[in-house]
Amino acid sequence: MIFRLALKCKKMNLIPYGLSFHVGSQQRDIGQWDDAIAQCRYLFSSLEDADISLKMINLGGGLPAKYLKPTRDIETYAKEITRFLKEDFGENLPEIIIEPGRSIVGEAGVIVSEIIMISQKSTSNHYSWVYLDIGKFGGLIETMDEAIKYPIFTEMSPKKLEDLREVILAGPTCDSMDILYEQFRYRLDKNIKEGDRVYILSAGAYTASYSSIEFNGIPPLAVYTGRF
Repeated sequence: MIFRLALKCKKMNLIPYGLSFHVGSQQRDIGQWDDAIAQCRYLFSSLEDADISLKMINLGGGLPAKYLKPTRDIETYAKEITRFLKEDFGENLPEIIIEPGRSIVGEAGVIVSEIIMISQKSTSNHYSWVYLDIGKFGGLIETMDEAIKYPIFTEMSPKKLEDLREVILAGPTCDSMDILYEQFRYRLDKNIKEGDRVYILSAGAYTASYSSIEFNGIPPLAVYTGRF
C-alpha cells in the first residue's frame, strides 16, 4: 500500500519524502527496529526503480523507560539502531528522525498519591481493595490492561515478606474501569491505613498529559517541576 501511495503522490505532482513507523510503545525488543528498518530499505529500493527517491525515515518512538521490569539503557538502543541503519543503508544514511520521549522523561516523575479507602469486598475475598486518590482518568491510563506496571511504594515500605500483603489497587471514580491492578497484585505494608501516602515512581511520561479535567469533579493532576 505504501508503494502504491508513493506512486499516486508522484502522479499528483506531490513529492514522496520519506517513511514513518512505530515499533510499539515501551518496546523492549531492539530487534523490532531491525525488522522495520529492513522494510524501509526494501521500499527505498523499490521506489528508486520507479524514479522516486525517498529522503527521510522517522523511526517513531517506543524507546522504553524502566518500570518494574529492567530495560537496556538509551545508549544501547541508540548503538544498535544505528547499526541496523548502517547495515541496510551503509554510511550514506537518509535523514533520520526519532521520538525518544518516554525514555527521557519516564523516570523523572513521581506521583504522590493518598489512600482514600481500604475495603474488603466480601468475606470470601481475601484481598483488600486499596483506593487511591488517582486512577485511570487522573493520569494512569497506561494501567489499562495492566500494561505499564509502575514501581509503587508506601511511606514505610518494609523489606520482610511477612510485613507485606497483596492488595488490589483502584482509583477514586465511579467508573468500573477505574481499577489499576487486579490481576497483578502489589505487595504493600500490611499496616497501611487510609490517609497514608503512596508513591508511584517512573511516572514522568503519559500521566499529566493523559489526565482528564474534572471527571467526577476531580481536578487534573497537579504538576510540580524543579531542578535537583
